[in-house]
Amino acid sequence: MKSSKKRSRAVVTVVACILAVCLVAALVLFSLVNSKVRALQKGAAFEFSYNITAQDSASTPALYNILKQVGATSGDVAGLYSPGQLQLYLYPSGGLARAETGGTDFFTDLYIDANDTYFDAGRLYRTLRDSIADSAPLVGAFLPEWSLPNYITQAQLAKILGVPNTQVAMQEMSGYTITLSRQCIVHPDYAKKDYTYYQFPSEGEDAAVLVVGLPLKSLLFDDTIPVDVHVEIPAHGVNAALSGTLKAGVNSLSAPVSVISDSDIDSIVQLRERLEQFADLINTALKRVQ
Repeated sequence: MKSSKKRSRAVVTVVACILAVCLVAALVLFSLVNSKVRALQKGAAFEFSYNITAQDSASTPALYNILKQVGATSGDVAGLYSPGQLQLYLYPSGGLARAETGGTDFFTDLYIDANDTYFDAGRLYRTLRDSIADSAPLVGAFLPEWSLPNYITQAQLAKILGVPNTQVAMQEMSGYTITLSRQCIVHPDYAKKDYTYYQFPSEGEDAAVLVVGLPLKSLLFDDTIPVDVHVEIPAHGVNAALSGTLKAGVNSLSAPVSVISDSDIDSIVQLRERLEQFADLINTALKRVQ
């Protein structure tokens, strides 16, 4: 009888030890996840391939139209995140990999914070000008060099395009905070195997819907984390799908200082109209050749 009691106590002791080990392991894993999430909340660097589509094929949203005209509805994006701030660098498809080996540079960049969105119009213009000059040297010779500061604000872009400011504003994209709550877990149709997806809270009828998927194993043990991102932006009438990697890191970001004055916006409008005229001329010439 005593032997039986001793065996029972031994079993209970072993079970208690196993439970204690499991509890410690769970606490360690929870601590690792929390530590990684806190690090990502302080800042991150990321590299993605992306594809942007219009939500309504019958209409052409302002920002989508810009991307479509420069062939940038798909490509690569590298960026930096800091709380309330976002810096994005856009590359043509495959351009990011070439840039890392000293090849293709990004064709434009954006800075977004809680107050404004800045678009690198100068770099974008030079990219377009070089592209036209390569395909039609005689036409490119008539396009002037860019002589203005590089960046324009969202209000200036809206004025150039003749659309409301809300169609180009992107402040909400800088305000997300990474949080992995069980209440936020979703199961989208596009889910990848072994990825857990979280839908970030959004406010308002036209607020962007952000869904981020990542393998929790990678979150626990890897410095560079694979991620699958899907964004619906009703205010701009577009959806974006991005796939790439994310790595925690503290970044020091600031708004651009080389910003075009409002008085120079008319010059930008004239440049845009000239580009459109040359683009029509090239398309007409190409059709005749064909």
